Amino acid sequence: MKTLKLIAVDIDGPLLTDSFAPLLKLSCEFYGLDYTKEMEDNMFSRNRAEATAYFRSQFKEVPEDLKGKTSEEMEQSYFEFRQNYLKENPIKLAEGAEALMELLPSLGVKLVCYGGLDEKYMRRELGASADIFEQYICTNDFRPGVGEIVEDHYKLPAHQVLFIDDVNFVATHARQIGACFIGVPASTDWGFQRQGMEDADLPFICADSSKIDLDLLRRVDTLAAENAFWKDPVA
Repeated sequence: MKTLKLIAVDIDGPLLTDSFAPLLKLSCEFYGLDYTKEMEDNMFSRNRAEATAYFRSQFKEVPEDLKGKTSEEMEQSYFEFRQNYLKENPIKLAEGAEALMELLPSLGVKLVCYGGLDEKYMRRELGASADIFEQYICTNDFRPGVGEIVEDHYKLPAHQVLFIDDVNFVATHARQIGACFIGVPASTDWGFQRQGMEDADLPFICADSSKIDLDLLRRVDTLAAENAFWKDPVA
C-alpha cells in the first residue's frame, strides 16, 4: 500500500458471525416490537447504555419483566439471553474472514481489530488469527470509535486509514472525517444495513470478507492517495 497506513477491522460481522442483530430481532419478536431500520440505526454500534435506553423507549408501556430494572440490570439480562442463544448458535468465523486475515498481513500496514466487547472475546474467538492485529480496541465507551482510532490512538491523517465494518453508522462517521471504508453488511433478508449503505452511495459494498481482495484494496489505496475516496470512486 502506498498511502494506507492502517486498516481497522470490526470483529463482529466482517470476522465473526454477528450475534447482536439476530438477538435484537428475537427480542423485538418476544416483546411485540417492530424490527425496523430505525431500530438498527439507533442500536447498532452504539454503547450499551445508549442502546438499552433506546430499546426501553420503544415501549408504550414497559413490560412487567422490565419494570424497575436499571440499565445495568437490562444489560445483564441481555448477556444471559445471549449466552443461551450461543449454546445453539455458536460464534464462528464469518464467510470469507479466513481469506481476509490471510491477506492483511502481507500489505505492510498496521492492523487493528475493534468492537464493543472485551479483548478476551476477540482472542478466544479468533484464536491464533488474533495475532495478526497489533492491538484490539474496545469501542463501547466511544462508539462508533472511528475518530478515536484515527485521531487518538494512531494520530494519522484520516485518508490514510481504512475501516472494514458491517454497519452504516460507522460508514457515516468515516465519511465525516474522510477515512476510507469498505462495507460488509449482513446477507439476511430482514436486515437494513445493505440498503442503508446503498442509499448512502458507499463506493465499496462486499457480499462477504473474501471479496476484499488485493485488487480492491489497491483501488482503495489509489483513491486514498488523492484523498478522493468519497468523491470519485475508481470504476
